Amino acid sequence: MKRIYKYIIAFIVTFFIIFLCLRSAAIREVAYLLFISFTIAYTLRPIQRYMEQNGIKKRFAAICLICMLIIIVMTIFLLIIPSAFKESLNINNTINNIQKIIDNFYLKLKPISSNKTIYTIINNFSAKINYQFISLFSKMFDSALNIGQNIVSIAVIPIISYYFLSDGDNIANKILNFFPIKSKNMIKKVGKDIDKILGRYIVSQLLLCVFIGAITFVILVFFHIDFPIILSILNAFFNIIPYFGPVFGAIPAVFMAFIKSPEKAIWVLIWLYLLQQIEGNILSPKITGDSVNMHPLVVIILLIIGGKAAGFLGMILAIPVGVIIKIIYEDLNYYLF
Repeated sequence: MKRIYKYIIAFIVTFFIIFLCLRSAAIREVAYLLFISFTIAYTLRPIQRYMEQNGIKKRFAAICLICMLIIIVMTIFLLIIPSAFKESLNINNTINNIQKIIDNFYLKLKPISSNKTIYTIINNFSAKINYQFISLFSKMFDSALNIGQNIVSIAVIPIISYYFLSDGDNIANKILNFFPIKSKNMIKKVGKDIDKILGRYIVSQLLLCVFIGAITFVILVFFHIDFPIILSILNAFFNIIPYFGPVFGAIPAVFMAFIKSPEKAIWVLIWLYLLQQIEGNILSPKITGDSVNMHPLVVIILLIIGGKAAGFLGMILAIPVGVIIKIIYEDLNYYLF
């Protein structure tokens, strides 16, 4: 009976936490902070293990890693933020250039734009382009402001990440206490499999993002395209999403190149395509290996579900969640059947 009561209480608590996350903005913010902190700690965990194997104590290794992470992030911000701010000052000029291109396009189509239907289509298309670009830059500016406003919450992330690193095993053991003794070994095995594959996937994606962002920046600077830092960061982030991400990431860069000249747009498109081919066919198989090993159709379905459920963040999390479900299914199928 005690075991049944334990399961009932665990179910009620879990349901209550999920309900609060969905209903309360404050709880959602805390959940996001915990998730980000856990992801950081999980990414740093392999390095911590290596340090422990070389005789460094767990807590000291955790402190060193968090301090190094803070220094790296601060250095990146000090290098990137001033340049990104200077780039953002040219947004109005860019929007004016876009408007000039659209106006020239109007003049070229003037002979056929006397038709009301064609005129309406062109006018609506022009309005949508202007709206999308203004909306994109506005959202990026708002995000930068939100970072400043939420600086206290962001400052808590390294502290939480430290406790996940230093006390992660204790937290896992506490969670295991909710399960029967007979099931603990199986759950530990499933957890180790998830840890091994998911850890490799996360680290590999981070490395690939850094590579894509750096090379994209070099390409854009070489062709003198505006906003190289912002566009390369966008391309790096979008690259996390399989199949669709590289396309979404390349569109802003190619469009900004098109504002300079159609010839530059073609060259940027070619180089970004070559970059994606190198990443997808050479680097990704070497770094990621068969950690995901999912059918492309399954990946696309997961991306659609993730996008519908939580937008861009859902598409990023769709593959890791799919990997976890796949591992749990395979391990349970092996142990129970």
